[in-house]
Amino acid sequence: MLHRTRAWIAAAMLFGLAASAHAQRPKTCLVLGGGGARGAAHIGVLKVLEREHVPIDCIAGTSMGAIVGGLYAAGYSADQIQDILQRIDWKDMFRDDPPREDLPMRRKRDELRFLGGIELGLHDGRIALPRGVIQGQKMQLLLRRLLLSTHQIPDFDHLPIPFRAVATEIGTGRKVVFSKGDLALAIRASMSVPGAFAPIRYRGHLMVDGGMVDNVPIDLAREMGAQRMIVVDVSQPLAAEKELNSPFHIANQMLTVMMKRETDKQLATLGPDDILITPALGDLTSASFDRASQAIELGEQAAQKSASSLQRDAVDVATYARFAAAHHPAPFDPPLIAFLDVLHDGSRTSGYIEQRLSDEVGRRFDPRRLDKAIGRAYGYGTYQRIAYDLEERDGKTGLKVEPVDKDWGPNYLRFGMRLSDNFAGRNSYRLFTEANLTGLNDHGGQLRNRVQLGEVTELFSEFLQPFGKRGRFYVAPYLQYRAYDVPLQGGGSINYAEYRQHRSRAALELGWTPNAMWQLSAALERGHDSTRLRVGLPVFPNFSSDFGGVLLRVSHDSLDSSAFPSRGTRLDLSQEILLRQLGSPDTQRISRLRWDTALSSGANHLLLGASAHSASGSPRDIRFIDYGALGGLTHLSGYADNQIYARQTALARAVYYRRLTNAQHLFSVPVYLGGSLEAGGDWDKRSQIGRDPIFAGSLFLGIDTYLGPIFLGYGQAQGGHRALYLTFGSLLRSDE
Repeated sequence: MLHRTRAWIAAAMLFGLAASAHAQRPKTCLVLGGGGARGAAHIGVLKVLEREHVPIDCIAGTSMGAIVGGLYAAGYSADQIQDILQRIDWKDMFRDDPPREDLPMRRKRDELRFLGGIELGLHDGRIALPRGVIQGQKMQLLLRRLLLSTHQIPDFDHLPIPFRAVATEIGTGRKVVFSKGDLALAIRASMSVPGAFAPIRYRGHLMVDGGMVDNVPIDLAREMGAQRMIVVDVSQPLAAEKELNSPFHIANQMLTVMMKRETDKQLATLGPDDILITPALGDLTSASFDRASQAIELGEQAAQKSASSLQRDAVDVATYARFAAAHHPAPFDPPLIAFLDVLHDGSRTSGYIEQRLSDEVGRRFDPRRLDKAIGRAYGYGTYQRIAYDLEERDGKTGLKVEPVDKDWGPNYLRFGMRLSDNFAGRNSYRLFTEANLTGLNDHGGQLRNRVQLGEVTELFSEFLQPFGKRGRFYVAPYLQYRAYDVPLQGGGSINYAEYRQHRSRAALELGWTPNAMWQLSAALERGHDSTRLRVGLPVFPNFSSDFGGVLLRVSHDSLDSSAFPSRGTRLDLSQEILLRQLGSPDTQRISRLRWDTALSSGANHLLLGASAHSASGSPRDIRFIDYGALGGLTHLSGYADNQIYARQTALARAVYYRRLTNAQHLFSVPVYLGGSLEAGGDWDKRSQIGRDPIFAGSLFLGIDTYLGPIFLGYGQAQGGHRALYLTFGSLLRSDE
């Protein structure tokens, strides 16, 4: 008993000495300020702290400081955070939609029609705009995936390193400190830069970037008990007067002035034992995410200059080893998903999300697979965000998914245009307007109404209803009126007549989309065709008749861009079968084919393509609806747009284009220089297709703008056909 008592006394003395030694070391907190991409410098500072064996007792962060600080507090090392940051495709991260190849086929077709365009919301009878350029969907999913180890740690004091994040409640302007709850959501709220990232609603309040009220939260570290602080300030400096040359720059300067004033107050409270590190980041801006590696290096250099001051907080090897052993993400074992709970409060179409994610139940949780499934559902185009969390219920783990509709919807107006001028008196334009009414029922019903003016006049109304498991099937009744001019030309490209072709129809389409890249559809159609002479010589008699038939279509689209694709394939094959039994004057088949494949190597891109239009039989009357069109830049260059009309047309082409601007720069405008070689023509009969083709070629300069691609080019074709082009359009075409 005496020996046991002595052992207890000895152990207590050792414990007391250790506790005393620990008490002698001041509680050291790390304060990481906001600064957008400049905040990558925080990682360099962390690398020096680890190298110098400086353990951190608590962290307070704002914006980018909250991201880096939150990951470090969750147990990631500096090298791991650097690896994460450098692996992020920032261009993709700042696009909420999934990659184009994962978009629904309907949205891919819309892209070809609108080519950028402008979308406005209709909310409560008023025009509405998004609250941010970026909704932050991909960033939120990334943070959720990185911080899965913390989903059962609701108190941030129980993380490997205690942590706080700062956000601003935009409705009142008050500072909000996150000390508990959802760590991923807290970080996302802290980094919602006004105007760039949309605010996020948390517990009924709208949150934006914490830098608005506390960009370098020194006071927050003191509240956490900090006795000594290591503060990293990466704030954007004020711009020189000569740089304030636009309303945007003036507004940004005003925001920077307000943030700087508050930051200076905080920095003024630092004591002699605190360490301030201000990396010399030079011309790196808050948007220079493509230069993150440079920012990390500059942060490391700045911290190394303060190494002698940091060393006083260093500990011996054994003590730091204990800190490092406890500093790691909590173990996470992917559970079996037992149930799916989709919240209904924030979305009119939660049933659609249930359809899309139903396959997750009964499978082992895979965050990357789930991210992809959520991304495809998000691509439907009506959601502001789709978030998820893991939830425990009755000893089982399931998915809790929260879809939130766009708050500037649920109805939308979209505008687009196409312009073409051959500088020889032939020009055309198309203006598009579409009103899209979404969320008409729980499973994603939509009503789409389109008006097109210009070269083509169109009125179109369609009700789209997805159904079936994962929403792979759809039914779409629609009404359409379409009219366009058909010029008839003689030698020298002189028009001697121009007809107006009209088609009105009602159709019922049934389709199946097995995945995001394929669509098969069949439509039963009934309508009326008419052709009227508009000006010139009456070469053909006017024509009018009813028609009825079946339209079969197979579509595949895996192209990564509708403007200047670099990879993927697009195939559109349709067969329109006009039947006497359904009201057509003749039984006839009209076949249409479009195929494009994109290849690339670095800045060099090659687009190989072919198209064909073929009408069978010999109808009693001339119907230009049976005719296909050729002409235009890279579509038999040298001819004007749609200059050639015939019942049989075909085209093969190879288009090369090289990007002139740096694709790695986050905000560079894509500019391309290219050319094409083409062979094609028009024929009267199918058996003649391919005989005596017309060869053509072009050179062009292309720019991918917010409103769509713009081309300035020159084309020449056999027979002395030459044309200059100024075109707002695409290298791709659609029959719609």
